Amino acid sequence: MSVEIAKRYFELMDSTSTGTDEVLDLYAEGATIKSPRKGVIHGKDDIQSFYEANAEFFTGGEHVMEHFHHDGDTVICEGTLDGSTVEGRNFEGVGLVDIMSFDDNDKIESFRAYLDYSAVLTEVPDDEDVPSFRDD
Repeated sequence: MSVEIAKRYFELMDSTSTGTDEVLDLYAEGATIKSPRKGVIHGKDDIQSFYEANAEFFTGGEHVMEHFHHDGDTVICEGTLDGSTVEGRNFEGVGLVDIMSFDDNDKIESFRAYLDYSAVLTEVPDDEDVPSFRDD
């Protein structure tokens, strides 16, 4: 079932008619996201803010997911991303790997995104703006 939820996630993310609530429904209440752009995000309220900020940053996009590897409660999703940003940066074929861990109710408990943001961003952020992935 977890692979189907992972595939549904990418369908929702690529849909122009999907709202944040539909994506959030896939997450467990205490879920965590680790993002190369924003660092560690805990809980559905902060996850909602993260997706709303992404909707403002990316003006369009499409995931081309090629492989889904399933082992226990974890699904590794491999593919590429095409799209554009509000700054007018277009990108194509940016490699990505997303790792989703699921709870017993098939809700996403942990989401780790690995994406080459150098192909997406127009400039590298200052050192103080680079997120730390350490939980203090």
